[in-house]
Amino acid sequence: MKRKKTMELKKSFGEPLDPFEYLFSEDLIQNEFLQKKIKDSLSEKSENEENSLTDNSNSEESEPEWEDFDLYFQNMLTETKNSEKKYDFETTIERKIEINNKRKRHGITKNDRKLRLEIHKLHLLCLISHSSLRNSFCRDKRIHVRLKSILPNEIQQLFNPDKRISQYRKSKMFMSALKATVSIWKRKFKKNKYGMSKPFWTNSQLNNECVEKQYDNIFCFKDFLKAAEQLQGSRDLGAQLFVALLDSNNVNVRLTVLLQPLSYKFDKSSSLYSSTSNISNKNNDTTEFRDNYINENTFKNLDTTNNFKKKAKIEQIKTSECPKFGLLSTNNSFSDLLYDNRNDIKESLHPIYWAEALNPSTQKWIFVDPMVSYLVGKPSKMESLISKSKNSLSYIMSFDKNGYVKDVTRRYTKHFNSKIKKQRIDSVDEGEKWWKNVLNFYRLNYISQPFDIIEDEEFLERQAYEKIPKNIKDLKDHPLFIIERHLKREQIISSKKPCSYITIKVNENQIKEPIFYRKDIVTVLSAGKWYQRGRKIKFGEQPMKIVPKYKEFAFQNESETNIRHNTIGLYSELQTELYIPPPVVNGKVPKNSYGNLDIFVSSMIPKGAIHLPFPGISQAAKILGVDYADTVVGFKFEKKRPLPIIRGIVIAQEFEEAVCLTFKIMEEEKSEKISQKMKEIILIRWKRFYKKLCIYERQSIFFQKRQLLMITIGLKSMM
Repeated sequence: MKRKKTMELKKSFGEPLDPFEYLFSEDLIQNEFLQKKIKDSLSEKSENEENSLTDNSNSEESEPEWEDFDLYFQNMLTETKNSEKKYDFETTIERKIEINNKRKRHGITKNDRKLRLEIHKLHLLCLISHSSLRNSFCRDKRIHVRLKSILPNEIQQLFNPDKRISQYRKSKMFMSALKATVSIWKRKFKKNKYGMSKPFWTNSQLNNECVEKQYDNIFCFKDFLKAAEQLQGSRDLGAQLFVALLDSNNVNVRLTVLLQPLSYKFDKSSSLYSSTSNISNKNNDTTEFRDNYINENTFKNLDTTNNFKKKAKIEQIKTSECPKFGLLSTNNSFSDLLYDNRNDIKESLHPIYWAEALNPSTQKWIFVDPMVSYLVGKPSKMESLISKSKNSLSYIMSFDKNGYVKDVTRRYTKHFNSKIKKQRIDSVDEGEKWWKNVLNFYRLNYISQPFDIIEDEEFLERQAYEKIPKNIKDLKDHPLFIIERHLKREQIISSKKPCSYITIKVNENQIKEPIFYRKDIVTVLSAGKWYQRGRKIKFGEQPMKIVPKYKEFAFQNESETNIRHNTIGLYSELQTELYIPPPVVNGKVPKNSYGNLDIFVSSMIPKGAIHLPFPGISQAAKILGVDYADTVVGFKFEKKRPLPIIRGIVIAQEFEEAVCLTFKIMEEEKSEKISQKMKEIILIRWKRFYKKLCIYERQSIFFQKRQLLMITIGLKSMM
C-alpha cells in the first residue's frame, strides 16, 4: 500500500516514476498480461538494446538500460490500451525521456588536460622534425647547382667583398645584397599553392565543413628538386628555396620557422569557435577574413575596399579552395570576401618560414622575409603582423646548415614574459625540463661560435629591459611580477615594498594596486602539511595567513583548526623546526593512535629503529614475536577520501638481522612452492601433449592400413 500511495503522489505532482518502482508495483504485478510482457521483454533484452541504441545514436549521454525500459513501457501501453485498468504513465514517461536526453555538462578533467598536453608535445616534435627535414633539403648540393645562377655576378660579389674594405661598408654592401636578392626572388618565384596555417581544436562535424585546400605535395627530395626547377609552389616552399639560394652563394643562413602546434589550453584562442563567432555578421566577415588572409599588396597601402567590389572572381583558385582550418561558413558567399591578388593566393599577414642571414661584419643575424612582407632586418614588425592574424608567436626555431636548432623567439617579441611564455610548454610543470631536453637533442656536439655569444647577450638584454605589464591579464602567471589577487592559497609576499603600481577601475574610481616581484613569494603551509615534510610548528608561533579549511583528513592535527571557526592557519618554513619522533625503548617501537608509524621522510624514523620497506615482511616479525609498526609513507585519494599508503615496517635495530633472515627463508620457500607448482603444470602439459601424439600415431597407422586395404580390394576387383 505504501508503494502504491507513493506512485499516486508522484502522478499527482507530475514527477517521473522510477522504472523499477513502476515495474514491480502491486497493481502492475497483479496484471498477469503485463507480467508476461515483462518476462518476454527481459528475455529479448539484447535485441531491444540494439534498437534503442540505434534510435538514440545522436545522444552521447544516453543510458541504454533506461531507454530499454522506456521502450517496454511504450509497447505495454499500446497493447493494454483497451484493458479494464488504465494506467496514466504517458506524461511521466515522456518527461523521463526528456530528462535522459538532456545533454549533461561535464567539466574539464585532469585526464583531458593531460591528453591535450601530450598532443601538444607530439605535434611540436612533428613540426620540428618536418622543418629539420626541409632544412636538410635546402643544404643539398644538387639544389645549389640549380639555384646559384639566379643571382647575377654583381650581387654575388656583394656577398663576398674585398677584405680591404671597412667593416661598416661591408655591412652596407651585405644589406644591399640581401634586399636585391629578395627583389629578384619576388619576381622569379610564383605562389600558386597554400602553405601551413594555424590549426584549431574542432569537432568532427566541423571537419566535414572544412574547405578543401591546395598544398605542396613535397613528400621526398625528388619533389623538392622538381620545385626548385619550376620555381613555383607555396610561400613556405619559396622561403625554403630562398634559404638554399643564399646558401649556394656562401652566405651563412638559417631556416627559421614559426611553429603552430595545437594549443594545450582550453581557452577561446585555441578553439575554432572563437574565430567564427562573428561569421554570421556580414560586416565582420570581411574584417575577419582580411585579418587572417591577405596578399602582399597590403604592404603597399592599396585601397582594398575597392578591390573587394571590383575584382571578386579568382581564375586559378576557386573560392571553395580558400584556406582556413575549419573556419569558413557554408552560409556566406566567399566571392564577397575575396579580392584580387597577383598570384591568386590569399594567406595570413605573416610568414611561417623565413630566413636569417649572418652579417659577417657585425656577427648578427638579419631577418629576411622573401615571400610575404619582403622585409629585411626588421624583426620587430613580426609581432604586430602576427597579433593581427590571431596566430601565436610561441615557438620560433632556427635551423643552421649543420642541422642544429636554436630557439630565437625572443628576437621577434617585446612581450615574451607577459604574453608569449604563457602559451609555451615551458610554462607548465616539468615542461621547461622537457623542452630543454628536446633542444639539447638537436644541439648534440655543437661547438659555440662568437655570434652565439652575441645573440645570447641580445636575448638577455631584451629580457632585462622588458617592461612591466600595464594590465591585469598580462600580469596573470607572469614569471617576474605578481599582484596580491593572483596569489595562490598557500602563498604570501614577504616584502611589502612594491616595485610598481597598476591602475584599475573600481566603481568608476581609479585605484592603484601594487605590483611585487615574484621572487618575494613565500610558501606557507598548514601544520599537517609541514608534518608530512618532517617538520613541526615552533612553540608560540602565530600563523602568517588564515584561510578557509578544506575537508578534514586523517593526517590533520586538531590543533591547527582551533584558530578560528572553519579556518586553518598557515605557517612559513622559518616558523617550523625539525620533527624528532620518540625513540625506541626496550625494543618497543612508538606508535600513533592508529597503531602504525608515520614516516613521510627519512628524518621521521625513531632513534634506535630501522625501516624495512619490503612487502610481506610483517609476517616474519610476527613469527619471531618482534614488536613492529606498519609504516605510513603517504596518502592516496579514492572516492574523495584519503587512504594511507603502507610500505614495510619499523622495528628495533637489534632485531634487523633476525627478521631479515626469517623473511629471506620465507621468500625462498615461497619461490620454491611457485617453482614446484610450475613444474607440475609443465609435466601435466607434456603428458597431455604425449597422449595427443600417441593418439595421432594410432590414427595414422589405422588410416594407412585402411588405405592399403582399399587399394588391395580395388586391385582384386580389377583383376
